[in-house]
Order: sequence, then structure tokens, then C-alpha cells
Amino acid sequence: MTDTTIKTLTTTLRQLRSDAGYTQDKVSHLLKIQRATYCNYENGSRTPPLDILIALAELYQVSMDYLVRGIDTVTCTGPFSKELFKEADPLPADFQQEVLDYILFKKLRRNKMLW
Repeated sequence: MTDTTIKTLTTTLRQLRSDAGYTQDKVSHLLKIQRATYCNYENGSRTPPLDILIALAELYQVSMDYLVRGIDTVTCTGPFSKELFKEADPLPADFQQEVLDYILFKKLRRNKMLW
């Protein structure tokens, strides 16, 4: 894992645990690992193995992408939505918001025309 990915993972683990109201002791108990091992995952000195990452994603009901990259996975159902996603995903967040605003504007305008 890259330094950025590890930082994202450690931040996400702390936030999810806090949001769930769990202590490090509780999470380590649920994962059946030593508390010190889990603490090392949260502080970034050790990288969790795949089976632990899967267990954490299941525990917090989030995707693996959310755990390690801090983003939710988007399911695109058609070729057009896949193309939109492919083009918009690498854009900076403010540009993505502009694209979304434009789509919502066009949708609203179209709905008004149908009335």
C-alpha cells in the first residue's frame, strides 16, 4: 500500500470505529485479534491482511474501496452511465459538482417542459 492509502485507511478505521461507538478493545475482540495488533492497524505501523480488511468492511457495512481509498464504489448499470463516470471521476471535486449541477438543471428543465 502507498503512504496515502495507509493514511486513508488509518483515518477511516478510526472514524468508523468512533461512529460505531466501539473501543479498540471491542473491535479487536470482534475480529479475534490482539488489541495491540488492531492498534497498529489504526496507527499505520502495520497493514491489515486481506481477511481482516474484509472483516472490517463487513463489520462497518462499507465497501473495501471506502476502507482503503475513502470513496464509495459506484455501480454503473449502462454503457452511457459508465462513460459519464469514467469522464467525471478524475475531475476535481468542484468540477464534479458543476457536472452534477448541470445534469440536475437539465433534468429540472426537461420536467418543466413536460408539464
